[in-house]
Amino acid sequence: MKKIKIAFWLIILVFAGVFAYQNKDFLMAKKSFILILPLLETLHTPELPHAVLFLVFFLTGFLMAYFFCLYDRFKSKRAVKKLNAAAAAQQDELTALKRELESLRGASPGGSTPSEKQSTKETT
Repeated sequence: MKKIKIAFWLIILVFAGVFAYQNKDFLMAKKSFILILPLLETLHTPELPHAVLFLVFFLTGFLMAYFFCLYDRFKSKRAVKKLNAAAAAQQDELTALKRELESLRGASPGGSTPSEKQSTKETT
């Protein structure tokens, strides 16, 4: 599976490289943005290549998605911890009940279990 994952990412990188090479003129063309707000002076961005703008917008979207999902991750981790604690408590309770059952079986008169007493009554 690890080799398949490496091959997949290698194919993606090759396609990205071919795309960038074939569209080099567009990606290297520079663009400046203008923001006109009332009562404020006009804002201009420095001229940046389209490739840089694409990278900035991609990373901004990636970070926004990451931070929106962060709350759900913490919530899920908390739920898993609570469920693991409940499972451990139930396992401890089960172990205690098994010990109690074994002690009750061993405490019966004659030292034999009830099923052994019944089988000896049937044979006589």
